[in-house]
Amino acid sequence: MRYREIVSASNPVIKEALKVKERKAGGRNEFLVEGPHLLEMALASGAGIRRVFFTYSFRSKNEGLLKRTSGKGSELIETDEHIFSRLSDTETPQGVAALVFYKEYGFDSLSLKDKPMMVVCDAIQDPGNLGTIIRTSDAAGADAVILLPGTCDFLSSKVVRASAGSIFSIPVMAAGLGTTIQWLKKRSIKLVVADARATRSVYETDLRTPLAFVLGNEASGVSKSVREKGDLLLRIPIMGSAESLNAGVSAAVLLYEAVRQRTMPS
Repeated sequence: MRYREIVSASNPVIKEALKVKERKAGGRNEFLVEGPHLLEMALASGAGIRRVFFTYSFRSKNEGLLKRTSGKGSELIETDEHIFSRLSDTETPQGVAALVFYKEYGFDSLSLKDKPMMVVCDAIQDPGNLGTIIRTSDAAGADAVILLPGTCDFLSSKVVRASAGSIFSIPVMAAGLGTTIQWLKKRSIKLVVADARATRSVYETDLRTPLAFVLGNEASGVSKSVREKGDLLLRIPIMGSAESLNAGVSAAVLLYEAVRQRTMPS
């Protein structure tokens, strides 16, 4: 297994990796993943992995994983704990990180089921929420997650971590509202807006038809321009005194109610 060592934080390779980590490197679809689980997920998905950074202690226990990564054409770079801590974005660094290219999706490249189910994020700002939405959408078998303008960077380290690797398992794409609405209507996919003020409950609605759930901003909810385009407004009943549910939890409730309905014996 061939690799090279870098022990200087001023090395151009390290400086470039730090820019990618901060999403300032210019390449919109390249990002940094950290930890063996995310590296394994990237490998399994066939994503392009340009470089892998690791510590001696990680290499001594994980040569098999590094060899598999090297076999896919990735450059392997060993560095010390101090430099690696700068690449890491966690309190307890796991000893391996990689520069990965995300496959860019467009509407034409999406593969839809007979009765599609999608999630549309309207200005979701919290990375933890967005990562949870991506993870939950993947778990529920959704076809894609569409990000409208104002939504946070889905390839930031916090979103990628919160997705627990689902970023590699489900198409995630950014799109404008007009293009999204036009595409959904062309395919007879209903735009279902989650709105706490709606009179109709998610539990009394048929969710077995093709649909796209819209989840709004944590503070202001779904924007007026998106709400006006919705085919259906639904609320999640709140039985206690809580004012609302966060976007990640709302996504789980909506998606799994649709899953429940779609998998019930006829």
